[in-house]
Amino acid sequence: MYRPWFCVFLIALFTGCAGIDTGRLVDSSADRPDRRTSETSETRETTEKSDDSPEPRSFEKERQALFDQPYIDPLTDYLEEHGDDSERASVVRQVRDERARRCETIAREYAGEPATETALERYRAGYAYSCPEQVSAFAERLSRDAPENDTSGTEIEDSGTKEESSPDDQQALGDCYLLTSIRNYSAAREACIEPAQAGDTRSQANMALIAHAFEDYSTALEWAEKAAPASSEASYLMGRMFASGRGVEQNMKQAIYWYNKAASQGHREAKAALDRHRKQERPVNDT
Repeated sequence: MYRPWFCVFLIALFTGCAGIDTGRLVDSSADRPDRRTSETSETRETTEKSDDSPEPRSFEKERQALFDQPYIDPLTDYLEEHGDDSERASVVRQVRDERARRCETIAREYAGEPATETALERYRAGYAYSCPEQVSAFAERLSRDAPENDTSGTEIEDSGTKEESSPDDQQALGDCYLLTSIRNYSAAREACIEPAQAGDTRSQANMALIAHAFEDYSTALEWAEKAAPASSEASYLMGRMFASGRGVEQNMKQAIYWYNKAASQGHREAKAALDRHRKQERPVNDT
């Protein structure tokens, strides 16, 4: 009884299936973009762009590595290589400022030294590449003072009343000044000890700075007291020690006294410490 109806159902079923365009179905599936493939390609492109783009953090690491080492010439080398790199503009500016600061520190060191040909030669040998302006200023000073220096030297030679320094003594002084200025304190301590014991004020101030760097505050105070107030560096160090209470009992009145002594001799950091103290109207712990 149901067989005729079953046959009709089968005919309709097969006829309907035959009406489906299977080719179109396949084509439609092929035309549809694979979202996962597209996303993977976009991700790969983004990654490649990211790999090619500059990484500010790596530039900061370059800057920190330069600042952590004591020499000036590596700063100049960096500026020569990357000075026109717009991507490093911020770091280049900081490196240039740090080089200027270090050159000024060296200039202050030489400002407290007699202007002689020997000193100029040493200055040129060590800093002409990175600090040409400061070296030129010292050369001009030597040129201005030359007649006075020549007369003085003649008087010493003729009278024989003063004992000239030996080449070894001059070398020791040069090593002391140079090694301290580049913060090679271990070597500077060996170079400075003899001229400091012989009474050279700058060597005494350097010994104070070296001892302070090694946190030997009692020795730092001993040498600083010998060199100050004739040395602005020693006076400034005394101010720092009294401000921080390292090696001495903290005493801001004494700190201000020594800052003033150093500032009166043109010490910039001492002037800055005094300015901060006045602006804040409270003691500064300048460590």
